[in-house]
This record gives sequence, structure tokens and C-alpha cells, in this order.
Amino acid sequence: MTAADIARLDVPLSDLLAALRSGCLAEQAHQMDPFDAAFARLACEHGDRCSTPDTYPTWTPGRAS
Repeated sequence: MTAADIARLDVPLSDLLAALRSGCLAEQAHQMDPFDAAFARLACEHGDRCSTPDTYPTWTPGRAS
């Protein structure tokens, strides 16, 4: 890596914050979602309806089966 490569990565803080703003707002909305906790409890309360590695024996995460 050269100094020129690093210079291209160096951006003003205001530009970086502007680029991150939409993601931060989306995360805030997700954290304030009143149904999020109920959705998270579904797997705990209905474990019999969750898939396991035995359900899809030929599937490898991140790869085509």
C-alpha cells in the first residue's frame, strides 16, 4: 500500500457521517420496533417449529448445496 492509496481512503469526517446516517437511522428504527422482542421470542417459544441441521442435510451455509 502506498501513500496515494491511503490518501484515497482519507475522507472528511462530515462525509463519513453523512454516508453512515441512513444506516444509523435504520438501526435506530429497528431497535425501537415494538414487535422485535415478540419476534425474537418466537424461536424460544416454538422451538419445535425451527429448522435444525437435520432439516436441510445437504445445505452448507454460504455455499450452493
